[in-house]
Amino acid sequence: MTSNRILISLLAGCILSLAGCSKEESEHHNNQGGTEKILLTSSIGTTRTLNQNIQASQLANGNTVGVYVTNDEAEVISDNTKITADGDGGFIYSRDLYWPVEGKTNIYTYGPYQDSWNGKLGEDVEFTVEKDQSTDEGYLKSDLLFGLPVADNPLEQTSASVPLAFTHKLAKLNITVINETETSLADATVILKDMPITVTMNTKTGELGKTSGSDTIRVATFAGSATSYKCSAIVIPQKLTYGSQVVKVRLKNGKTMAATTRTDMELQSGKTYNFNITVTVGGADLNVTLSSITNWDSNTNGLNADIDTEDAEDYTEPTDDSSAAVELKATFGTPGGNASYSAPTYTWTAGNNNLMSLFEFANGELKNYTTLKFTISNLSEGASIRLGYYVGSTFTEIGKGYYSNGEKEVDLTALGVDLSTVTKISFGGRNASGSVDIKADEVILNGTSSSSGGSSSSTDGNTLTATFGTPASNASYAAPTYTWTGSSSNLMTVFEFANGELKDYKTLTFTFSNLENGPVRMGYYVGSTFTEFGNGYYSAGKKEVDLTALGIDLSTVTKIAFGGRSNAGSCEIKASDVILSK
Repeated sequence: MTSNRILISLLAGCILSLAGCSKEESEHHNNQGGTEKILLTSSIGTTRTLNQNIQASQLANGNTVGVYVTNDEAEVISDNTKITADGDGGFIYSRDLYWPVEGKTNIYTYGPYQDSWNGKLGEDVEFTVEKDQSTDEGYLKSDLLFGLPVADNPLEQTSASVPLAFTHKLAKLNITVINETETSLADATVILKDMPITVTMNTKTGELGKTSGSDTIRVATFAGSATSYKCSAIVIPQKLTYGSQVVKVRLKNGKTMAATTRTDMELQSGKTYNFNITVTVGGADLNVTLSSITNWDSNTNGLNADIDTEDAEDYTEPTDDSSAAVELKATFGTPGGNASYSAPTYTWTAGNNNLMSLFEFANGELKNYTTLKFTISNLSEGASIRLGYYVGSTFTEIGKGYYSNGEKEVDLTALGVDLSTVTKISFGGRNASGSVDIKADEVILNGTSSSSGGSSSSTDGNTLTATFGTPASNASYAAPTYTWTGSSSNLMTVFEFANGELKDYKTLTFTFSNLENGPVRMGYYVGSTFTEFGNGYYSAGKKEVDLTALGIDLSTVTKIAFGGRSNAGSCEIKASDVILSK
């Protein structure tokens, strides 16, 4: 067996009468199942801080494995049974495993356990690595394993141990940072940029298939007291082309040093790639070249580079290091009194009071977009249309109108306006009357999640800071104090969404202090219906809401609001402390 395999043993034993099986056990195996249990054992796993050898040759304590058992007719006896390494050489079983009544047995295993793979033996299933692998949990959840009996399937029933050999299916990067400067690496973060994060695997053969997605992987954040810098991450097998920026080291001050490949290379399944990065002053660019590949649990050097701190002074990135493409389609409003819209036709009967809102922005969201595209057709003879934006109540046209049918494009960054101040984009006729066809799904804003376009209330493209509205009649707000005098009609809007933008966010965090006669409540509107998050927040401090766990279509949310739950009270809360994160 190769050195990148993890060995565990299956032991036959513990004969039970069929009548003695519990209801759960009898439901677990079909009528081909026997009464003799299959027991699994393994070695004790290692633990990890910045240990580069976690789960290099044995299962880690607490790691989970999924087990499929079939008879020689390929009928499933045990479907995706979960077992957990207990750290003492054995497993905690979610339910017992049994040999079939007669004939041979096939065993297929993988890790970590995936509940969604029930009934998926022989199918190509999707596995996604964690985007934060700076903890043991994130790393182990990313280490995709596949195991088959050493003696090969099918197996004869036996009382002797039946060893399994697990192989690591993905690739591993070991990163060692050597600091030869006086620049502090305390609290520095190591990331991998633009990595595919999802791959398919066949649960019967272990064969990898299609990859998808692209994101940043956080490998480690070094402690403030750190003097040595070693870490590792699991990545999808992939090809890296010349000029790719593979590893980035972000210093505490936000400056980033980047590694650039100087050759094509391929990261292969089950292999370790060792990146040795030396931080120097006035040295060459950080170059990464491939000199060797090694088995998973080996520790030889393969990739070496120098990194120049002077270069870092000229290179900055957003603190979350993400610049994913974003797109927003229009939500048409009600046209002015001299116009009407009956999809797809917009008609106007006068040259004024005919504008129709295409987008509305309550929180300065236009700052995240760089381009507006729209398509018009069937423009009536002699007619022309206008497009423009509102800052407050002031409407400003973009260009001089579009006179021909077809797709149009507007560079928003060339408008010379702080995009975060724009409250609407609107469309209308420029002459006395006319008509044109226009569809909401063909009016699109494009940009990136790290676009800025000017000052804004958002710290970067992946967070959105609140814009407080006017409180209801039983409340008031004089920054930073929110006060309420009744348990109803006291809500204050903290976010508004005209275009379903909440769908782009995952987490709401907010902080409040100096609570008197609480508690307070936070919740969301869908139309005119308000729903609280949880049961209210009774103590001051920082709170977090997982929006993805609400079980609703976030694109339907029109507002997030804050208020009191008691008859009267007060607290201090700032718009800058109420944040949505992607």
